[in-house]
Amino acid sequence: MSKQTKELARRFYEAYGAGNTAAMDALVTPDFTSHQNSDPNPVTGLDAIKRHITTARSGFNNVYTIEDLIAEGDKVVVRYVMEGKIAQPLLGNPSTVGKPFKVRGCAIFRVAGGKLAERWVNVDQLGWLQQTGAVQST
Repeated sequence: MSKQTKELARRFYEAYGAGNTAAMDALVTPDFTSHQNSDPNPVTGLDAIKRHITTARSGFNNVYTIEDLIAEGDKVVVRYVMEGKIAQPLLGNPSTVGKPFKVRGCAIFRVAGGKLAERWVNVDQLGWLQQTGAVQST
């Protein structure tokens, strides 16, 4: 099973980075839930993750490079680098457009019924905001 769970996670990030929302039908469960950093409002449901991807892709163009895939039982861990450029003003700051960024993240997925059912993700948001000039470095 670990080979299949790793493949699901790899395909998820390929589709996410490409903005391929149609691929989510084959990758995630209808009630897929994504917990983002410390956000108390998870993205819940297939349609919600598709909207999330579309919104994210309109704000920044990015590519995911997977550095590690580790799977055991019904869990798979992905350590990745996300890099790209800001496409729309970030936090209302027009000077962020076109700014490059490169940040690391880590996600843990739970698999159920051959699809991704849940994701807990942490990404270096402060580093991302500082690199793009949306917030000042101290």
